[in-house]
Amino acid sequence: MGKTKIINSLQSISIETLNGSDYNKSDFARSILNYPAMMVPSVQEPIIAKLSEALKKDVSLIDPFMGASNTLVTGMKYGMNVFGQDINPLSILLSQVKTSFYDIQELEDAAKLLNSIIHSDKSDAVEVSFTNIDKWFTKNMQIELSKIHRGIRKEPLLRLRKFFWVALAETIRLTSNDRTSTFKMHMRPIEEISSRQVSALKTFIKVSKKNTENISDYISVLVNNGHIKKGKYIKNADVVWGDTHSGIKTKKTFNLLVTSPPYGDNQTTVTYGQFSYLPLQWIPFSDIDSTIELDYLKTTQEIDAKSLGGQVKASVKDVEENVFQKSKTLKKFITQFDDEQRKKAEKVTRFIYELDNSIDKMLPRMRKDAFMAWTIGNRNVNKKVVRNDLILNELFQSKGIELFTGLERDILSKRMPGRNNFSNMMSKEKILIYKKTN
Repeated sequence: MGKTKIINSLQSISIETLNGSDYNKSDFARSILNYPAMMVPSVQEPIIAKLSEALKKDVSLIDPFMGASNTLVTGMKYGMNVFGQDINPLSILLSQVKTSFYDIQELEDAAKLLNSIIHSDKSDAVEVSFTNIDKWFTKNMQIELSKIHRGIRKEPLLRLRKFFWVALAETIRLTSNDRTSTFKMHMRPIEEISSRQVSALKTFIKVSKKNTENISDYISVLVNNGHIKKGKYIKNADVVWGDTHSGIKTKKTFNLLVTSPPYGDNQTTVTYGQFSYLPLQWIPFSDIDSTIELDYLKTTQEIDAKSLGGQVKASVKDVEENVFQKSKTLKKFITQFDDEQRKKAEKVTRFIYELDNSIDKMLPRMRKDAFMAWTIGNRNVNKKVVRNDLILNELFQSKGIELFTGLERDILSKRMPGRNNFSNMMSKEKILIYKKTN
């Protein structure tokens, strides 16, 4: 298929589809955990479908910032080999569950037994302990969550435990004293905590049932598409813990990359780590991934500090010298500020610097003629627009890769921060598609 034909095919995708207003959530297991800033599957699906058609061969898809793994499950819907990695252990757990095959009767039977174990548990012992646990959970909630925790640990099958740990993670989000209006950890008002009528046990049962239905709907799609044989997905679906800035943790190569980096800087936009901190306190490390090289419970900031732009070791002068050579747009943006404003904007420079390094780690894993689709948004810092779209183009140009084509969508249904003291998210996102020609 020629370049013009591919571009016309991509440009024919309707704005309604790109805006995520006309898709069925049950097709993608998207409601299993209300993870921050999830990619809307309907944005990715037509792009993945059209680029797959252009590739005219078996597609191997990678998402190096997989988050809630909606890219991976969309690729699986089309029978692709998929690979994803993320620095957040909660992303790993969630993605492990969403890319696994579950027998629904087995899930229902396990849930019934687990509920019986939980409700027969008369112990008031609290199973976890961490700094400020009493701030984030009432004593009664700690006892109820501990009953669930003990019950899940009695399940002998790891893949079933993983499923129930995800349900527990959502239960914690809904029953802790943390507000849900932002991704940063903020305690609810004392009077609100005192008056709340919420039960972790009832919430967990409700969430488990919802998740079972979600998984069932998604697996039905895979079965109907002929992608499940003998109780297994017919291709490879790999999920690993990994810091993409440090490297891609596979020797495999790919001909399609679809991703959305945590654009902006994590401390002022989407704090995935803070969102995950409380759930991860209750989920055993050994049940997620023994290869994780991050002490993610050390502080509430640990995951975010290790994410892109969170804690760059190089001096800002060295960072600027490196990245300004590749992006005149970033240089122009940063150098317009006085010293105080420039200090605030340093986080943007550090993020772009690590994003650039991450791209360098990805490119060797991409085959000749591979397509790379990036969803990225511009944002405001110091009341000025950071043109992330232009900056990304310049980063790729510095590596000899030109923009193939671009699309634009309104941000309607992507879960973004509701409040922000430092910067406001923009209302548009760009889908920038590149092709590796060598």
